[in-house]
Formats: sequence, structure tokens, C-alpha cells
Amino acid sequence: MNNKPKNTNNILIIVSIIFVTVAVIAFVIALSLFSGGEVTPQPVESSSFIDSSSSAESSSSLQSSSTPREESSSDSESSSDTESSSDSGIEELTLAERIVENARRLLDTPFLDGGEDEGGFDSSGFIYYVMRESGFVSCPRNIVQQSKMGVMREFDEIEEGDILFFSNEEGGKPDFAGFYAGNGKMIGSLITSSFEGVVEVNINGDYYRRHYVTGVGIS
Repeated sequence: MNNKPKNTNNILIIVSIIFVTVAVIAFVIALSLFSGGEVTPQPVESSSFIDSSSSAESSSSLQSSSTPREESSSDSESSSDTESSSDSGIEELTLAERIVENARRLLDTPFLDGGEDEGGFDSSGFIYYVMRESGFVSCPRNIVQQSKMGVMREFDEIEEGDILFFSNEEGGKPDFAGFYAGNGKMIGSLITSSFEGVVEVNINGDYYRRHYVTGVGIS
């Protein structure tokens, strides 16, 4: 009868030892798992490296994007140079060419008796306006006086930019005039069968030769 309690005590001791052992093992495993969880932040360093690389690529991209801007600036300078060359080309027009251009831009302006502005011109008013626009501010308004203000030229001697004077009657005083544009063409404010105003006409015909009074060489 007395052996039973001893056996019971032995069993309890063994169970206790097993329980403690299991508890210790469980604690160790739990601790190991917990320590393993702390190691996981290490890949973040790798992630940080990727971000650094990405930042470098971004920086490289910005540098690349700046290149077109520099080229754009170069293009702008090139465009500016082109415009300067174009302006320079305009400035290099001869006096005769400038006179003809000033006359040509007024084509189709209506004829107006006594007119001397872009609202309308008579023949001498047109000469007066174009000459002043071309720098001849002392150009007279009267057509007879205009016919005497430069070097006289015969019909076969006329050059681009010259002012040509004609009479309605052969051998008469000047009645109308225009600017010689070259290639047998004249620009003037005239009354013709088809138009009254600033027009370009062919003066190669016999009429203009017979009614020619004089040419005035400006250039």
C-alpha cells in the first residue's frame, strides 16, 4: 500500500520534467522565430540600393532632357541668325530696287485727283509719295518740277528706278509719270481703258515712245 504514493510521485516528477522540457523547447523555438523576424529588414538595404540606382538613372534622364534645350537654344540662335541675314538682305537692296518695291506695294490704289497718300493718288502725287518714302523728302509735288530734279535720260537709256514722264500730246509738257520697274514695265497712278489707279503697264508699245518726254535718273 505504501509503494503507490511513491510511484505517483515519480510519475508527477517525470511529467513535470517533460512539461518543463517542452516549455523550454517551445520557448527556444519561439525565440528563434522572433530573432529570424528581426533579420528580415536586411533586404531593405538591397531595396535602398535599387532606389539609389533609380535615382542615378533619373539624374541621367534629367541631363539628357537638358540636351534638347541646349539644342533648342542653338536652333533659336540659328533662327535669329537667319532672320538677321534676311533683314540684312532687305537692307542690301539698291536705291533703285527700294523705289520700285515702294511703288509696287501700292498697286491697285485708286486714282484720286489731287491725291498724295494711300487713300488715292494722282500721277504726280504718286511720284511725290514714293520718293518721300524712299528718302527723297525734298521731292517737289508739281510734275513739271519733278521732271527736272535728276539726270535726264533718253528712252533707250532708262534704268530700273528711273522716273519716266509722258505727255498726252506729242512734244508737250509732262502730264503723267511712273517708275520704271525693268523689263519694259512701268508702275504709275494712271487712267487707262481698264483701270484708274496704281497699275503696272507695258511701255514697249509705240504710244509710250512717241509720247515720251524725259526720264529722270535717280540712282
